[in-house]
Amino acid sequence: MSSGTVKISEEELRKALAAAEEREKRDPKRRWVQRMIRSAKLHHKICPYYDKKKGTCFKLLGGKCVREGRFENCPVFIQFLEKKYDEIVAAGKPLPVDFEDPLIQFG
Repeated sequence: MSSGTVKISEEELRKALAAAEEREKRDPKRRWVQRMIRSAKLHHKICPYYDKKKGTCFKLLGGKCVREGRFENCPVFIQFLEKKYDEIVAAGKPLPVDFEDPLIQFG
């Protein structure tokens, strides 16, 4: 009897995860942020805002980088990209398709 409830909860969990993935696919902001992260990976091995010598993050204004330069799931890097997305959309400019676009780097 207890295995039946576990099976139902696993099924509900799968449904909830599938629904979350579907929402994420429809969200243009998330799609753009993921595209910029993939583009940044092509151009940089480590985060472009990471200082290797000091181990600090330029986006944290010299604060210690807890991810050691990895930017795939870095909340600071993702927050920066989300902020850039909002700024670009609010200004009515076209969204860049590459991380190296000056619009991302210099606003």
